[in-house]
Amino acid sequence: MKVLWKIALLLFVLLALFYFMGSRVQENEPLESPVKHGTAIPAPGKEIIELTAGAKRPETGLSTFVGKSSDELVELFGEPDRIEPSAYAYEWWVYLDDVQMMVGVGNGIVNQVFSADKRADLTPITIGQNIHDVFRFSIIESEVNVVLDENIYTFTLNSQDLKDRVLLKYENLYAQVYVDAEDEKIEAVRYIDPRTLVIHQPYDMEFAGELVVVHQPSSTVQMEVDRSMERQIFELTNMYREHHGISPVENNYWLSLLAQNHSKDMAIENYFSHESPSAGNLSQRLKSLGIEHKKAGENIATKYVDAIEAVHGWLNSPAHRSVLLDSDATHIGTGAYGKYYTQVLIKSDKKENPNSTILRK
Repeated sequence: MKVLWKIALLLFVLLALFYFMGSRVQENEPLESPVKHGTAIPAPGKEIIELTAGAKRPETGLSTFVGKSSDELVELFGEPDRIEPSAYAYEWWVYLDDVQMMVGVGNGIVNQVFSADKRADLTPITIGQNIHDVFRFSIIESEVNVVLDENIYTFTLNSQDLKDRVLLKYENLYAQVYVDAEDEKIEAVRYIDPRTLVIHQPYDMEFAGELVVVHQPSSTVQMEVDRSMERQIFELTNMYREHHGISPVENNYWLSLLAQNHSKDMAIENYFSHESPSAGNLSQRLKSLGIEHKKAGENIATKYVDAIEAVHGWLNSPAHRSVLLDSDATHIGTGAYGKYYTQVLIKSDKKENPNSTILRK
C-alpha cells in the first residue's frame, strides 16, 4: 500500500512540474503568409478573351465611400480618432466610437473600408453571417481579374482562400470577405478599389502589362507604421474575441516591449522562430523582463500584407487560434517590425488586481 502511495505522489509531483515548467507557456509553429508579396508572375503573352463583369455595386453602406472624397466621410462620421500611416503610401483613418472601422485614404480619396464591427453597415454582407449565405447571392471564382488602363492582373484563390478569404467582384470595387473557417461565419469585410488591391497583392497574382508599385517608406515612417499595426492587432484581437463571446484583453506596455523586441530581432537577425539566438524562448524572454504570469502564449507571423491579414491568419490556424481566443488571457502585447508580427497573451499572476497594467516583479 505504501508503494502505491509513493508512486501516486511521484506522479503528482511530475505532473505539477510539467504544468508549471512547460505547459503554461505555449509557442506555436511560426505562421508564414501563403502569398509572398512582391512575387507577382509576369505573363506578357497571356490573353483573356472575356472578363467576367462584376456584380452591381452596392448602393448603400460603407462600401459607397470607396472612391469618394474623404470630406464626405467626415461629414457623416466626423473626424477619425486616429490618422496613421500605412506601408502603401496611404493613411489609415481609424474610427473607434459609434462604429469601429479603418478607412484607407490617399490624396483625399477613400481607397478602402475595413470593419469587423457587427454594427457596421457592410451591405450586402453582414458580420456574423454564414458564408454560404453569401455564396447564394454572389459569383465565387477561383480566378478574379482586375483591369487598370491597358493592364490586366489575375488573382488566383487557392482552396483555403475560397474557405476563409473570399474575393468578390463588383463594378470598380472588390470585397475581401474574411471568414472564420471553423464556424463558417464572416468575421470582417474589406471593400477596396482595384488599384489598391493590386498594390497589396493579397493573393497569388499574374499580370500582363506594367506592375503597380509604391515606394518603400523611410525608416522613420516605417517606425510609425509599425506602431500603427501594433494598435490594429490589439484592437482586432479584441474584436474577434468579442465575436466569440470571450472577454477582451488589456494592452500592456511591458508585454508590447517584449513583442516589439522579438519582431525586430527576427527581422534584423534574419530568422523566424519563437527561439531568439540571443534572448531565448518565450519563457526566458518573459523572465528577463520580470513579467509574472500564470499562463502565456505567443503567436508570430511574417510576410502578410498588413495587420488585418496577419490576425486573420492566426484566427484560421488552430494552434494560433487557441492563443488568440484563449479565455484565460487577461493581457496582451503586440509587436511589428516591417513584415514581422508578434503577439503575446498572458494570464496575469496578480491576485489582488488582475487588471493592473503593472505585471513586472
